[in-house]
Amino acid sequence: MTFQPSDPTHSEIAASTLIRDVSVLRLDPASTCHMVTRSPQDGIDLLIWRGRFSRPVEMTIRDDSERIHFTCTLQGRARQWFESGAGSLEHLLDAGTACIGFNPGCRGRFGQNGPFESVTVMVRPDLFAGWGDSVDSTLNQAIQSGRCFARCPPVAELTATAATLCHALTGEPGRHSSLWLLGQGLAMVGLVLEAHGAGPHPIAPLPAAERRKLRRARDRLLADLSQPPTIAELAREVGLSVLKLKRGFRLMFDDSVYGLFQHERMQEARRRLRAGELSVTEVASELGYTNASHFAAAFRKQFGVPPSALKRAP
Repeated sequence: MTFQPSDPTHSEIAASTLIRDVSVLRLDPASTCHMVTRSPQDGIDLLIWRGRFSRPVEMTIRDDSERIHFTCTLQGRARQWFESGAGSLEHLLDAGTACIGFNPGCRGRFGQNGPFESVTVMVRPDLFAGWGDSVDSTLNQAIQSGRCFARCPPVAELTATAATLCHALTGEPGRHSSLWLLGQGLAMVGLVLEAHGAGPHPIAPLPAAERRKLRRARDRLLADLSQPPTIAELAREVGLSVLKLKRGFRLMFDDSVYGLFQHERMQEARRRLRAGELSVTEVASELGYTNASHFAAAFRKQFGVPPSALKRAP
């Protein structure tokens, strides 16, 4: 799956630049975004990202932080896509989920829409190395490789801790000491690591031949956005079992087969509506919808606005 940038925010931005000044995103007047940062200890930084986007925003960011990121999403949904020598993976983060990331120097794309809020504790690698007994070997190896992204399942205690930290950082300035903030930040890191350990056991990387078949399956799936093949047909065409196809899509594209299809179909719908040459009904029909209201509901679910809003936009 790839992003289709729709505004100037797709130009590359260094993470350090974005943290200092969010105006580099050049958002439309109806959107708001701000960050709050604190450094309670040398090598440990706390970051709150909060925004409300009137339309989908996609940005390309180069990670120059040299920090391991422990993030909990409190509100909204984000998509993250990373470049690496082994290929590209896209990750979907919903409210309540957490992730661990370390991709120094790597370019990634981030997509957000509607209200969004997240809390990140950024830890310098040498400090993290001292916590070796608390980290499983697979995660350690991924971090040492410099290309790590691990998604963690929702945990109520983790979300509550992140929310407390967010409230403290965005509330009355100076209310909490640096020591208190450090303690909350470290508690959040510990809970993220626990959530990661309690999640599914790591799965061995997909063989190269299987990855090639999955890419072929993705291309075939998206060749006609008005009518997807059945999963059985798709698996048969590329020479995979249905189980391997479904599992492979989750691992390689971080989505289900039809979840990926629907996401790309809505992206194409947005592109066609913005072109301004077709009505909402015509776009719906061209993309395989026999009922315009079903199309409108799917579009609103994806982007937070009805398709008619794009037709009214200048």
